[in-house]
Amino acid sequence: MGFLKRLFGGGEQKSSAQYVDKQGIYFYVQCDNCGSVVRVRADKQHDLQNTGDGFTWHKTIVDSRCFRRMQTVVQLNSSYAVVSAELQGGKYITEAEYKQILAAQDAARAQAADAGK
Repeated sequence: MGFLKRLFGGGEQKSSAQYVDKQGIYFYVQCDNCGSVVRVRADKQHDLQNTGDGFTWHKTIVDSRCFRRMQTVVQLNSSYAVVSAELQGGKYITEAEYKQILAAQDAARAQAADAGK
């Protein structure tokens, strides 16, 4: 459970957690096959299923590199705090890890472009 707290804002009971905006919740995943990272937004009105005491989100996520399917099921409480999260074919990462991986990929591309000149 400690990982989920770190990943999704410490299990706070308010919807103002960093990963939540007015109409959506953001999740960051990394593909087990190719290492590609994906930012996914779950719309509160259209993507979440109300379970009475919270919400469930089912999603098939596909990255843009190897196009491998990653199946996820996330349980949220009524305040949109993550209670549990499962992901097949990938792993959840934090927003900071997502940004770090993108920055490293951009730097590698820039270095490759400079080497090609």
